[in-house]
Formats: sequence, C-alpha cells, structure tokens
Amino acid sequence: MTDREKELQKIIQKYQTPFYLYDITGLKERIQLIRQMLPDIGVCFAMKAAPMLAGSLAETADRLEVCSPGEYEICRRAGIEPGKVLVSGVNKTMESIRSVLNNGGANNSFTIESPAHFKILETCAKEAGVRADCYIRLSSGNQFGVDRETFEILCRKVMESEHLTFLGIHYFSGTQKNEKRIETELQELSEYGKHLETLTGRKTQLEYGPGLSVHYFREKEEEKEGQTQADALFEGVCQETSEAKKKLEILAGIVARTGLTEAYAKVTFEYGRFIAANSGFYFTKIVDSKTTNGVNYTILDGGLHQISYYGSMAGMKVPYIGVLPKQERSQAALKEYVLAGSLCSVNDILVRKAVLPELQTGDVLGFGLAGAYASTEGLSLFLSRDLPAVVIKDEQGNTSLLRDHMETNGFNDGIRQ
Repeated sequence: MTDREKELQKIIQKYQTPFYLYDITGLKERIQLIRQMLPDIGVCFAMKAAPMLAGSLAETADRLEVCSPGEYEICRRAGIEPGKVLVSGVNKTMESIRSVLNNGGANNSFTIESPAHFKILETCAKEAGVRADCYIRLSSGNQFGVDRETFEILCRKVMESEHLTFLGIHYFSGTQKNEKRIETELQELSEYGKHLETLTGRKTQLEYGPGLSVHYFREKEEEKEGQTQADALFEGVCQETSEAKKKLEILAGIVARTGLTEAYAKVTFEYGRFIAANSGFYFTKIVDSKTTNGVNYTILDGGLHQISYYGSMAGMKVPYIGVLPKQERSQAALKEYVLAGSLCSVNDILVRKAVLPELQTGDVLGFGLAGAYASTEGLSLFLSRDLPAVVIKDEQGNTSLLRDHMETNGFNDGIRQ
C-alpha cells in the first residue's frame, strides 16, 4: 500500500462515507497558475461552484461573486470583508438589497440585470445614505442581463444618479466554452469597451466569465502500467492541470490579440468550475453487490443526488475513479460494473460501464475532479438521505470537518413546527 493510499484510508476511517474532500493546496495553486498566466487580469471566484470554499478563497481571489441572499450570508458569516463581494443574481429584491446594505455591504459592488434592478438598487442606496458601485450585465442572448439599447439607457441613468456609480460591464454566457467562442466574445467586448469610453468619457471596467472547460472523463478505461488505484483517482487532477495550462496560454493569446486590457481600465475574469473542480474528491462505499442477468451491479451509500458531472450523459461517460479496498489484497482482475446509488430510482446510475478491479462490499470508491458543483447540484432532499460530510485538507496536510453528515428527513416530514 502506497503512502497516498494509507493517507486516504485514514481519512476514510476517520470521517466515514459518503463525504467530500477539498484540498486547499490544489485550490490555491490553481489561483496562482491563473495569475501567472494572466498577470494583468483580476480573479473573481463564482462561489456557486463551491460555496463551502468561499472562506478559503477570500484572501487568494480578488473577490467573490454571490448570486443569492443565501450565498451573501455565507460570506458574511465567514467574515469576508464586504469590499471583496460582487452581489450578482437575477432575483434581487428590496428586502435582499436592504439586508446587504444594512449588514456592512455598502462597499460591495452590485450587478444590474434589468430596469427593475436599477430602481431597487438606487432606492435602497438612497435609503441607506450610501453610494453603491454597480456593473450593468450585458445579455449574451438569454434571460440574463439586458440588450445594448437598454444597457446604454441604464448606463446614463446610473451616471446621473446621486446614489450609484457606474463601473462597467458584467458579461457571462455559459460554461465549457471553446476557444473560438471566447475569442468572438472578447473581440466584441473589446470593441464595445471603446464605444463605452466615448459614451461615458472614461474607460470603464469589465467583469467577464470565460467559462473555461474542465475535462471530467477518462479517454481510455484501461489501467496504466504500475498505476495504483490511488494514482488512478489523482490522474484526473494531473491531466486537468496540464490542460488548464494550455487553456490559459490560449486565453492569454486571445486577450493580447483582441486588445482587451487596452479597451478597459480594469478587467476581471470570473471563474467557478475552472478554479474548484480539481481540488475536490467524493468518497462513497459499496454497501451491496450482485450480478443480475450477467451484469455486475454495485450499490453505493452515495448516489446521483450527491455527485454530478457536467456532460456525464446519464452515466455513459467514465470519470476518474480510484478503488480503496476495505482490506489489502493482491491486484484483482478487471471487471465491468454498473455503479448505482442508494436512491430508489432507475436514474440513480453514476457510471454505466466502469472497468475496475474486482470489487467487494465495503470497498470505497473515490471520484476525482469533484470540487465544482458536485456537492450542490444533486437532488439532496430526494428520499430523505443524509447529506455527506465535508472535509477540508489544509496546506499542511491536516484534515478537519467542515460539515458533519446531516439528516434531511426533517425537511420532508410535513410536520408543522
């Protein structure tokens, strides 16, 4: 058993499955890589990707983007200074903005996604006796933001307001984008930035989401010679880090070609998945196994309600998986398995064709690249299963419990409190 396998076995024994494990070292290394490759561009973490990491990234990133009152409360409880928070989201209300401003949020920046948002933000800022900094979100053709005509109307209103300050454009069109789409967007935004300079009489700012892709799945299922199962789990991290460097090199080239940083006074790129994905792992135990009509099934104590991968095609693609056996045993022959979860639903299939060493009840499966969205996008209340624990591994290699396993049946019992 390798040192890495011994370490993982100790963590599994201490915290019990299912649980998520976040490696803070990997998280901060990704921020450092981004800064190294794009030194003239600020870094914003979209905390919807992994809200439990907000406190860990508060000092490393330039700011955090929140999209709901709940996410703002997470930042407030974590003691994150308001000036580092961008209050975004399509559903702003008088109540939610008043709450932000009344809880020290006057130093935040805000997005305006509609004419109604302008009225809400101006009214609340006037009531609080503050001046609020704001971006106007430019639509990419969906329900978010406004078109260019409305943008310029709102821009004039903000600039005329005694209670708002116009910072610039907020723009995000989606995730897992390719190079061609990013270059098209940045070329258009560069040109529009120059237009805004003419309109406003000064250079403005840009907050842009590149939506850089993360490759979650193995290209081939066969094992590499000499590779341990723990290595198989971490293979995704190594592969994704290598790919990330290439993507950032390409992005830096696009920035240079489009003249983006010359078109704006300040540019910040907003990342969620790209920062958090490779820092997280998910561990779940085999609680039952059987062969039915020649198909090998394993039943896990986790399931689809606790982990999801963008583009998994209902379990048809195979993520990076490592097997941590209940007890040490010699290398087992490879077999094909259906990895099913604990939900009473035919859809609860994590992987439909996973080629792994022969599995036994009690073995633990580790899933790599699970740091972004996996812990929050699942159907966590379905069937009243407990929430997994959340474990943090710090830069010294020490682990601590961020959240224990939590019962959810109380949310579903229908009993009036």
